[in-house]
Amino acid sequence: MTTSNGAVVGKSVNDGVLDHVSASSRQGRECRGVVDGNNSPEAMWVFSSDDCGTYGLSQIRVTHVGRTEPVGVIVLTSEKSQLKLPSGAGMLLRVQ
Repeated sequence: MTTSNGAVVGKSVNDGVLDHVSASSRQGRECRGVVDGNNSPEAMWVFSSDDCGTYGLSQIRVTHVGRTEPVGVIVLTSEKSQLKLPSGAGMLLRVQ
């Protein structure tokens, strides 16, 4: 897979595309790229290689990503009184 300027961003495989996760700084959040030196290509489903946080869920924020205590716990919060994820919402979870 390539961008309009010819940069390679992924590799086509039988069941989809694999790409290298990229670190990014979007919307004031620092997002990780390579974890523990593992730069192997990964399946990203419908997500971009530098996506993180929430997309299209303007009222919902990831307030704890699980890297610190309590380890493994992901916390989503809503600016509204009730947290409601719409039907069809997806999540890409990277596990170390």
